[in-house]
Amino acid sequence: MSSTAALYQTVRLTARISAMLFAAAQATQALGPPAARVWRPLYLSFMAAHATHFTVVARYAKITGGRALFPGPRNLNDVGGWPTVAAIYTLFSGLAATGWAAGAAPANSRRVRRAGRIATGIIGAMFTGTYLGQVPRSGWNAVPAAIVAAAVLAKLLTREKSLLGVQEFTHHGLPQDG
Repeated sequence: MSSTAALYQTVRLTARISAMLFAAAQATQALGPPAARVWRPLYLSFMAAHATHFTVVARYAKITGGRALFPGPRNLNDVGGWPTVAAIYTLFSGLAATGWAAGAAPANSRRVRRAGRIATGIIGAMFTGTYLGQVPRSGWNAVPAAIVAAAVLAKLLTREKSLLGVQEFTHHGLPQDG
């Protein structure tokens, strides 16, 4: 296997790891206590995995000259070049940081929590859309799409409130025994 092929496989692997860590973090929040306490290390792992993914993608783009970097296959120059990569990285990182801030926000921070839910929905849609777009290449891409979509929907359909930084959840408005 050539170094370019190996790097491409690393791009795919780091993307899948990032998506599954994101889904796991969302699912644990939806499950309620005590599983919800696990979301912090999972979410931090997702952020680290996605930073690694972006680093590998940038290396792959440098080695290949950006050929077929985007779905379609479109070249890096077809979508605006390196400024587009920087914009995607900045947008995704901002959404991820907003999700983190919302998870750590006190109960009276409704705006921060709302922003976090929006960010979670957008990240979920980005992951799901990316994998659904790859279904024609392999039906197996439907699996990570379904996992991420289910986890994000479960999280977004769960009401939350925070007391002293500890997440307590109610499902569909009904208090959970605790």
